[in-house]
Amino acid sequence: MLSSNDLHSLLADLAEVELRWREPLARYTTFRVGGPALCLARPQTEKALIALMGVLRAHRVPYFVLGGGSNLLLPDDEVKALAVQLGNCSGELLLEHEEGASMMRLAVGAGVRLSRLVRYGLENRFGGLEFLVGIPGTVGGALVMNAGTRDGSIADALLWIDVLDERNRRQRLLRSELSPGYRSMGMPGEWVVLGCGLSVTSCSPAGQRVRLSQLMRERKRMQPLQWPSAGCVFKNPAGHAAGALIEKAGLKGFRIGDAEVSTQHANWIINRGRARSRDVVALIEHIEERVERDSGIRLEREIRIIKS
Repeated sequence: MLSSNDLHSLLADLAEVELRWREPLARYTTFRVGGPALCLARPQTEKALIALMGVLRAHRVPYFVLGGGSNLLLPDDEVKALAVQLGNCSGELLLEHEEGASMMRLAVGAGVRLSRLVRYGLENRFGGLEFLVGIPGTVGGALVMNAGTRDGSIADALLWIDVLDERNRRQRLLRSELSPGYRSMGMPGEWVVLGCGLSVTSCSPAGQRVRLSQLMRERKRMQPLQWPSAGCVFKNPAGHAAGALIEKAGLKGFRIGDAEVSTQHANWIINRGRARSRDVVALIEHIEERVERDSGIRLEREIRIIKS
């Protein structure tokens, strides 16, 4: 691991990269917990991102991509890694119409927030992505996790994905070259997602507003959106709902510190105000042990936990 001074020297000559040293990260996550990163790097262009990733990989500097922070739990102490944000270098939205066709292609950067994508659809009269309403985070994170609900997943609309592979080469992979599944797009963890192409359909704004309102009401009814959280903590085991297994184990409302199993949806852990990362981790481990003891099923984590 490079020293702080060596890392400063290594990154100092990079053009078009904003560097924020020891930047506190709690406000960048939906859980609202986490200590400072070694550095928060914000490339301003794709060229700058490629240069940054080339340096990090060549010198084996630990890093992680920080999108909307909606599926992430960071440690309370310093994060011994560099956080990379793509909002400035991968934030494009481009809608391509075909004359006389109801289907359209949408090019989307990985740094685009899902809320912006849904709003853009409403403004430009296209649908097919309504299931993303109310889901926090960015397109890049949604692609890595194949985000979605029972109403659909982002893989259903996917045409292609642009990535930087482990050798820092830019690649475009067609949907047919990927193997998406439940909460996975089947890509290596070393790849950095740059953006994607999505298939969308022209629609009536009035009808779309009604649909979005219905979906958002359902989410608010089922999920504790009023509290800081990272959404579903565990994947649903085959043939089971993780929330139902946690509830059956009698854990709804169970707390460690200010981290609580939501009484509204047992697969959500909420921050009731002053939760620490260690509280959340302890609660996750307690849930895993109780559910396995109660049902014989070992839950698999959906949330990504980064250690100090």
